[in-house]
Amino acid sequence: MLGPLALGLLVGASRVVSGITGLTIPDPLGTISFSVAALLALWLALEGAMVQRYGLETMDRGGPFQRVARYLLVTVTTLAGLIVAIRFLALSLPWAFETQNTAAQLLGVLLVVALVATLYRIFTAAREGYLHSSEQQR
Repeated sequence: MLGPLALGLLVGASRVVSGITGLTIPDPLGTISFSVAALLALWLALEGAMVQRYGLETMDRGGPFQRVARYLLVTVTTLAGLIVAIRFLALSLPWAFETQNTAAQLLGVLLVVALVATLYRIFTAAREGYLHSSEQQR
C-alpha cells in the first residue's frame, strides 16, 4: 500500500514543481523520471515493510552512506507529500469558501491543522534526536 502512494506523491510533486517553475519536460526525460520515481517508491515500500517487521532500528542498518540514503528517501517522499497537500489546499480551499461548501471548508481546515501538527512533530523529533545524539558523542 505504501508503494503506490509514494509513487503518486513523487510523480504529483514533480508535476507541481515543474508546473510552478514553468519547466517543460521532454517525453524521454519524463519516462526516465517516472521510472526513477517507481524505483524510489518500491524502495520506500521495502523499507516500510522492514520497519514494520523489525522495528525502527532497521533504518540505521548498514554503513553511513546507506543510512543517509534511507533517511534521504524518507525526507524526499515526505516533502513530496507536503508539496502535493499544499497544492491540493491551494486549489480546493478558495473553491470551498467561494461556493460556501461547509463540508469542504471543514475538511480543508482539518487538513491544514494536520499538516501543521505533523510538521511540528517532525521538527521536534528531529531536534530531540539531534540533541540526544550530540549528548552521546560527549
